[in-house]
Amino acid sequence: MAFLSTLFSIIRSPRFLVPFGFALGGFFLYLTIRGIDWQEVGEQLAETSLLAVVGAVAIMLFSSFLRAYRWRLMWTSERVTTWRLFTVEMAALGLNNFAPVRLMDEPAVLTMLTLRDKHPAATVVATIVMTRVQDIMFTMVFAFTAIVSEPRIADFAGPAIYLSGILIVFFVLLLNLGRVARRITLLGKIPGILTYEQTISEAMRRKRELVTTGSLTIIYSLLLGPCAWVLAQGMGIEISIFQATIVALGAIFFATSLPGLPGAVGTFELAVVEILALWDVPRELGIGFGLILHLVLLGPTTLFAVVVLPREGIGLMQGWRGLLHEPHHDEGS
Repeated sequence: MAFLSTLFSIIRSPRFLVPFGFALGGFFLYLTIRGIDWQEVGEQLAETSLLAVVGAVAIMLFSSFLRAYRWRLMWTSERVTTWRLFTVEMAALGLNNFAPVRLMDEPAVLTMLTLRDKHPAATVVATIVMTRVQDIMFTMVFAFTAIVSEPRIADFAGPAIYLSGILIVFFVLLLNLGRVARRITLLGKIPGILTYEQTISEAMRRKRELVTTGSLTIIYSLLLGPCAWVLAQGMGIEISIFQATIVALGAIFFATSLPGLPGAVGTFELAVVEILALWDVPRELGIGFGLILHLVLLGPTTLFAVVVLPREGIGLMQGWRGLLHEPHHDEGS
């Protein structure tokens, strides 16, 4: 048991994950670019419709704003605006693009909403947990739908379902943390556990809001399909909106679930190329599409991080230092 505990401690340590992320991301990048005719890729990029790119960015931003509105509906007692949550979430997600391990968004959100806005940390965490549960439940349902509708996608969707299942069990446990704490004295001493439980309980009692937030989760997630489809049409890629949705959501899930190069460079494009190959899209066209779709989906969040975080007092280097020194805080707690 001591050996396993030590092994898991090493594996989840950022000092292991960071170099591992660079190595794994470099491998994914190699798999993506090997044998590519870059002259053809350049020609494809040059012929891409600028109007399609602008349209895709607009849809992505609208989807992100709906996600922030969904989050605001989770707040039962504290007063916070949708615009504030939109800027906070976009900036926090953008911060992840500067690291090989996507562990920096939640600490950044907590910092901005607790230190700057003075919201209770327990309330912030509770609302984040609620949104994550809905996101993962949608991922599982969509993965099942994709397998039924597109059997060739099963090899890609299988791991997503397994990982989503593990994560949803974890988040369900977090949803019931307050009840567990009442039975375990040690957990009951955690600061803010009462506020956390009250926030979760109040949100679960508001059935109408749960239906609304669940519907918004479906809408904002599925909007990424038209986002990718508009871009595909602008590049001459003949795929359906449903197939474009599979590409967008599949690439995002793959790129955000694994360590890799900062910004998921290579990881995202590899997922796009491999999924599009199921429908006989050439690799050169697939990688060109992946590069622009990557820029459309991650570019705005990166821009928000660069503009918003310095104003919030959270520099990019501060985020990096927080990531690298995180194990020391855990050990001392």
